Amino acid sequence: MIGTATTWAALGAIGMGLGTLPPLWGLRTDPDRREHYLVLAGVTGVAAVAYALMAVGVGTVSVSGRSVSIARYVDWLITTPLILLFLTMLGGTGREPLVRLIVADVVLLVLGGVAVVVPGPIRWLAFAGGVAAFGVLVYDLYYHIPARAAFESERARTLFVTLRNLTIVLWTLYPIVWVLAPSGIGLLTRDMAMLVIAYLDLISKAAFVALAVDGLGALADEAGTASTDATAGTSTAD
Repeated sequence: MIGTATTWAALGAIGMGLGTLPPLWGLRTDPDRREHYLVLAGVTGVAAVAYALMAVGVGTVSVSGRSVSIARYVDWLITTPLILLFLTMLGGTGREPLVRLIVADVVLLVLGGVAVVVPGPIRWLAFAGGVAAFGVLVYDLYYHIPARAAFESERARTLFVTLRNLTIVLWTLYPIVWVLAPSGIGLLTRDMAMLVIAYLDLISKAAFVALAVDGLGALADEAGTASTDATAGTSTAD
């Protein structure tokens, strides 16, 4: 039997809370990448708070006969730019590419919100506009960001590619869920939609953060090994 939306929201809050522990530990063990770990902790930390609010019914309003979670959209408006920020930090691409990504991201989220609350054909036009904005975001992640990137090592490039591909694949599934959910044609119930979205959120955020923390740890080990080898080389030369 499918659980209720409240149940899945509560489990989402627990999962996101647990997902915040690895980057908090990274803050203690790898101070050289403090900003990276703070961004990652923000992704799952904000999501944990949002899911906790959804679990207790805070911020849910009825619009055009549909239940709309304000907490969810605030969560996405904060956490998705943080994910994009982390990817650009890995590439060292600077501010301009990040601004392009965030603008496309915010546009698609705003249009997605409009598509939920506005009835009639306009919502499908808004949905199509959101998909177009997502296409711009995907193009930048695949072509513009790598072209501008200055990765510190091949391992950093590999980490970026892994996280970027994970993000694009999972974010592509959200519009499909929107179409199937009560916001679209209604093949999924509200409870089923919450289950699917919570699952996608856990992978796209908590799993993303776990992979990122593991990758940053490998980068720290690589840098430590290079530093040790350089020191040994200098001592030998002396």
